[in-house]
Amino acid sequence: HQICTKDTRVQLLKDIRTWADDPDTDKQIFWIADQAGTGKSTVAKQIVTEWEGASKPVVPFFFSIAAADTTSNDKFCSTVAVKLAELAGLESFKAALAEVLSQKLTVETSSFEGQFEQLVFGPLQGTNKPVLFVIDALDECDERGRSELLSVLLDKLDKLRTTKVMITSRPLPDIKHKLQ
Repeated sequence: HQICTKDTRVQLLKDIRTWADDPDTDKQIFWIADQAGTGKSTVAKQIVTEWEGASKPVVPFFFSIAAADTTSNDKFCSTVAVKLAELAGLESFKAALAEVLSQKLTVETSSFEGQFEQLVFGPLQGTNKPVLFVIDALDECDERGRSELLSVLLDKLDKLRTTKVMITSRPLPDIKHKLQ
């Protein structure tokens, strides 16, 4: 994915930046819903690039029908956990994740909710540093997988007050139903 061309999507990018940087907002999910080919992934890449450039904790996950391992949520939790562990300033996350993995080596056989709880949510609770998750092309994840992901996020996110999630997708009915 490429970043936005100069002077394009200016208001949308401003709105995302304002939301992402606002520690007092109650809105933890920013959903960009539009038709295919309208630049949603480009906006996602722009935000990820900006946050990485500013050394802000950002965790991107790009679903894609072009790659078999990103058409379901099967690799989501392990990928996100590794990316979180690699971020500077999240040593408490890394330590908590190492503890989980030392005790339960078969976490990948758990349900999606179990994996999220053990690999992401549990270890993340010990940090109070703002983290931005960018989940791109959620509509390219299979329907069961995106339903599980959204259900877990909606259930757990309010317990992680400094965590925000930007989601891009086409406005599919099942996603609209969960997010509206």
